[in-house]
Amino acid sequence: MHLISLSTAVALTGLTKRTLWRYIESGRLTVATPTAPGEKAHVHLQDILTLSGLTVAPEDHPTLVDADRGDPIAQCDLAILLMNQRPADAIPWFQRSANAFYPDAMCWLARAYLSGQGIECNLETGVQWIDKAAHKGHPLGQALHDFLQSPSGQGLLHAQNHSALKTALDDIERQTLLNALNATADAVHS
Repeated sequence: MHLISLSTAVALTGLTKRTLWRYIESGRLTVATPTAPGEKAHVHLQDILTLSGLTVAPEDHPTLVDADRGDPIAQCDLAILLMNQRPADAIPWFQRSANAFYPDAMCWLARAYLSGQGIECNLETGVQWIDKAAHKGHPLGQALHDFLQSPSGQGLLHAQNHSALKTALDDIERQTLLNALNATADAVHS
């Protein structure tokens, strides 16, 4: 059975820690007994998912546990899962992962800022995150950076046409992924 911290339980349910403790005291939620002095309380992931209303496939449960433990890749994966269901709840997970220098999260966080999905639109912050991903050598970050520095990209940024910008960035992302898949296929067939 998978366990997560109360802090992650708060993030997944939207309930306060105090409310979760009330649920524990009333028996509605069970806390796992800490095994070492000073260890934080943990609760069963399945119980939290029931309270959260989120749809999470069982094969994704280990990802949530790894995200809770601080793994930046898992945090980004959790954020992607949340982006489809509760975009505002995805942003802190992208932020944690991006702050741990995971470039995929930097690109996702940038896209959220540029589109205003889950967070207030902030073009400057979005561009900064793309620049960071590009400087880490991330292919998508580099492609997005190059576009945003081009006359077309600058025009969309200055026009603040969020819909057209999102469409252009989606096109660049699709092309970058297609190029990566083609390069992989070519390497396999060589």
